[in-house]
Amino acid sequence: MKTFAVAAVLAVIVGGCGPGAPGKPASPDGVDGALPTAPGEAQPVPTDEEAPWYEDEVRAFEAADAAAMPEPGRVLFTGSSSVRLWPDLAGDMAPIPVLNRGFGGSSTPDVLAVMDRVVLPYEPSVIVYYCGDNDLGADNTDARAAAEGFFAFVERVHAAQPGTPILYLSIKPSPLRFGNWASAVRANQLVAQYAAATDHVTFVDVSTCLLGEDGQPRPEYYADDDLHLSDAAYAAWAKIVRAELEAVIH
Repeated sequence: MKTFAVAAVLAVIVGGCGPGAPGKPASPDGVDGALPTAPGEAQPVPTDEEAPWYEDEVRAFEAADAAAMPEPGRVLFTGSSSVRLWPDLAGDMAPIPVLNRGFGGSSTPDVLAVMDRVVLPYEPSVIVYYCGDNDLGADNTDARAAAEGFFAFVERVHAAQPGTPILYLSIKPSPLRFGNWASAVRANQLVAQYAAATDHVTFVDVSTCLLGEDGQPRPEYYADDDLHLSDAAYAAWAKIVRAELEAVIH
């Protein structure tokens, strides 16, 4: 059934939100990051002298966990600022218990580097993943590297916690980076193909709903920076993601 689904998924992506639908920036939501030497392996906790740009955010998560560790079995949202900035994630997903561990500016190597600190310890029932946007940025066309970072993420999760469902939210279009949209489409296609052939992985198209009939990003769905999402966009995403979670959980 997964193999049959892939053709329909790719048709939605190329035609453009729903299930199975690049340059590196230097802003706080697009910090350059080199791939780890071995992206499928855990990375050591850095010292203060070598701490990467995101270390303060990750340590803040760890401090919160030390004060009150979230109970196992929540739905974990991880990835970049499209997760971190979700204004009412808990309310949008209620009564499904969720945990937001997105950190702004992250690319797939960054998420891989901190998995053992802010992904796997929570023993999530489901993981919702959004990343790749910052990998591609405005002019990096290496769609395969962005997709393969997610594949490494899946392999590490399933090695540690077999059978954990993982939902991949498609890389979104944005007015600021629309000149590189073709690369994001290609990355999404690669992940859709992978999800169609991989147990416990679901591709969720949250891109098409942000585009108008002319194929361009709808202005009302973006913040003033033309990159981040507006409340209206999160409302559209919430309907899609919630439905997918309910299908996985029940």
